[in-house]
Amino acid sequence: MVGPAVKKRRANNQESAKECQKDEEITTEAPEKPVKRKHIPKFRFKTTGESASLSTPGNERIPLMLTDVQHLLLHSLLGNLNLAQPPRWYVLDKCNHISQTTCLILEGLSIQHWERCCNEFQKTKNIFDNVVEILTPSAYNGSLVQELALVPLSEVDKEDIIQKYGSINLALEARKDLMIMMKAVFPIGDSVINNDLDIVTSEDKFPRTQLILSAWQLIEENYPVPLKGKLKNAYYDYVMTKDEYMPVTSNSPMYGLDCEMCLTNAGSELTRVSIVNEKHETIYESLVKPYNDITDYLTRYSGITKSLLNDVTKRLEDVQKEIKELLPPDAILVGQSLNVDLHALKMMHPYIIDTSLIYNFTGERTRKPKLKTLAKEFLNLDIQSGKNGHCSIEDSIASLKLVQLKLSKSLEYGDAVHTNRQGYKENIINKISKTPELALSIFNHMIEQRKTSLVIGCDDITGDYHSYLTQAKESVISHLKKGKPKKVKLSTVDGVEEVVLTLADAMKEYNFAMAHLKLEVDSNTEIEQMQTIDNWIEKIWNSVAQNALYVVVFSGTSSDNGVAMMKVKSHL
Repeated sequence: MVGPAVKKRRANNQESAKECQKDEEITTEAPEKPVKRKHIPKFRFKTTGESASLSTPGNERIPLMLTDVQHLLLHSLLGNLNLAQPPRWYVLDKCNHISQTTCLILEGLSIQHWERCCNEFQKTKNIFDNVVEILTPSAYNGSLVQELALVPLSEVDKEDIIQKYGSINLALEARKDLMIMMKAVFPIGDSVINNDLDIVTSEDKFPRTQLILSAWQLIEENYPVPLKGKLKNAYYDYVMTKDEYMPVTSNSPMYGLDCEMCLTNAGSELTRVSIVNEKHETIYESLVKPYNDITDYLTRYSGITKSLLNDVTKRLEDVQKEIKELLPPDAILVGQSLNVDLHALKMMHPYIIDTSLIYNFTGERTRKPKLKTLAKEFLNLDIQSGKNGHCSIEDSIASLKLVQLKLSKSLEYGDAVHTNRQGYKENIINKISKTPELALSIFNHMIEQRKTSLVIGCDDITGDYHSYLTQAKESVISHLKKGKPKKVKLSTVDGVEEVVLTLADAMKEYNFAMAHLKLEVDSNTEIEQMQTIDNWIEKIWNSVAQNALYVVVFSGTSSDNGVAMMKVKSHL
């Protein structure tokens, strides 16, 4: 007979055993969760991505650029790069574990097709949570192929451009993308006044075009730009500095600009504007009388007094007209936080060099130095020290001198964002073979020495890619000492259905696979066409591997913007 004490002991032992078993189960199961989730890449929008999202009302939306989509493709293929800053519109967590990248380009479709035929894209909508409006080359008769083919990927190229520009995304800003993106926003003609973009004047150590803000930087830095949607509403009463611009070059003239403002009952308004040329000569100087009653002349900052403006008759529209007549069509405007001055002028300009962005003490772009500090540190000049307020001529000359000084030195000069990367560069150099056997020129996202690429299309599109891929193959073959080059394949098929089938079947064999279709939409059969496209998108999605990135682009038309959608495939 078992006594109560023994029974109690046994019961406690059984209970302990159960808890131990429970703990064991927990400990054996618990590690599985992080193992499962540890390497799952995830995509999500930042605020800029949300602003471009189709979930944002059209009048509040700020479209992305095709370069933004290029950047995402590049990021997914190369993993975390040494970026000047994180991607501006998205976060790609665990990007090094993206298994493959697939891209479907549908040329001839626009945001209007997406919105007008929303019921026909149900399968696509079930796949993609993230859909954005984009500006594409169709808006300015540019080449979609040319833009897509100019994303550099090779390891050697990567180091070359990091050495030259400081980072991959700075290279994207500084190269031909500058003009392509600007043409999407401003009316820029094709003829060039001076020399080609890459020709450097004898005084400059590198092209001044490398300091010009890109189109998306203008938007990010709150410069007025003539985009539709939210920005169009915000700048409805702004004018452009020229009716038409010419492409900017290394020899385009720079002009220092600075304005002084006062406070009126309507807010901050222009009272003085000064423009100087590269010889530091004042070529324009004017006082301006605001329409609204002045509540504070801000004399301690602006130097403007009531007596100074008493006899002034010139108004804002007079100044705008005179500046339009004065500036050449490829003028580069230089200034410190010049966005403030352009807002005061209510004018928009494509070519801007901002001294608060090209100089930096902290290594953080968001912490901008003051012009007074920059002038003292780099020019040994004391400015803004008088008791009578700032002088717009003095400030515009100081900004221009700072740019000229940097051009005489290097792209890294005075910029901690660049110089902080030196350790990274040294590490990369040690990892990359110094032998010239794979020394490719900056090419595009169809070629990468460690990755395979496939481009599929009909003969109406693959011919456009042929020259890029031929260049890549010839460059690899001519420089390769041993071993075979990786696959770089261009596949031409007979019809659009076959393009889709070929992509769905072949994508798992390649690191990067892209299908490009030129479509003509017939208004009589538009519904049926959109349903077919919806099925194509789903069919490709069903063939996409786990942890792969899938991107679909509607290229837009000459009258309507495009659409881009993206998703990383995951069961979680």
